[in-house]
Amino acid sequence: MYKLISKFAKGLSTQVPVYSYHFPNGSVYNNPAVTAKRIIKVVGERLRKIDPERWESTPITFNTNWNDAAGYVDVATCIHIHDALEKEFGIEIKDRAFLVSSIETAFYIVNIHHDSH
Repeated sequence: MYKLISKFAKGLSTQVPVYSYHFPNGSVYNNPAVTAKRIIKVVGERLRKIDPERWESTPITFNTNWNDAAGYVDVATCIHIHDALEKEFGIEIKDRAFLVSSIETAFYIVNIHHDSH
């Protein structure tokens, strides 16, 4: 019986998205500063992990973007940030609809995903 329940629970956890981040007062609109700080922390950690030479001494703020040296969007970094946001906030970002190219864009995406639930 225990094995059956265990298999069932494991099956549910892989099929249903689990929202790992609880928004106080139910909405990011009620707590934009908390949400922005969380996004900045998660993105900063991921940026420093994938490119420590570039990001270790750079402060991450709400106005931060990850363009390359020529000013174009760095798609590889966008993919890493996309993945970090999905894992942290338990959301499913539509790959073809959004390119996460800045903290501001990340905040917008987290807003629209959590306020629709």
